[in-house]
Amino acid sequence: FPVTINLQFINNAAGSKLITVTSTVSGEGKTFFSVNLSGILAFSNKKVVVIDFDMRKPNIHKAFNVQNLKGISTILSGLDVLDDCILNSKTPNLDLITAGPIPPNPSELILTPRMEQLIANLRERYDYIIIDTPPVGIVTDGMKSLLMADYPIYLLMAGFSKRQFFESINRLVADGQVTKLAVVLNSVDPEFTRYGFDHGYSYGYLLS
Repeated sequence: FPVTINLQFINNAAGSKLITVTSTVSGEGKTFFSVNLSGILAFSNKKVVVIDFDMRKPNIHKAFNVQNLKGISTILSGLDVLDDCILNSKTPNLDLITAGPIPPNPSELILTPRMEQLIANLRERYDYIIIDTPPVGIVTDGMKSLLMADYPIYLLMAGFSKRQFFESINRLVADGQVTKLAVVLNSVDPEFTRYGFDHGYSYGYLLS
């Protein structure tokens, strides 16, 4: 899985790492990528938690076939504590936190001090924290976690993402908002190139 190798060159300092995964719009494979990356890191004997921060359109609970009764929305609103929202997956070393019920104010919840407290707490428990964020081309909810990330990853999907989506990427870099941004092209047809990593039914490439 070359992405995990290349991430080490972006930031190889000791300590827990925060990885955020975003895209321009829905449907570019954020959740699929986040879940697969978390599983591979867990298989590498790292303690990993994958979190659904897309409180408007949650999907992590579907990928793990669990209920979405409480999670990030109830933690950030003060209704539940972290320990009650961490779920164990069937994969050793891999936990997850679902998005929780859809709140009326997801952007406001992410901007509360509880967000920093949550990440700080998780850094003490896990080697890798992977956040599946909302698409930044639609809402701004994902920007805070991108700015906090050790490994910010922007996902594009071959045959789906539009050329103008690169404008969002260029803007993030040019404005100096997000540094060390990695761009991954997902679902590349392996017949077009001999280099890539197999997702089972899709290929992905680290562009930067």
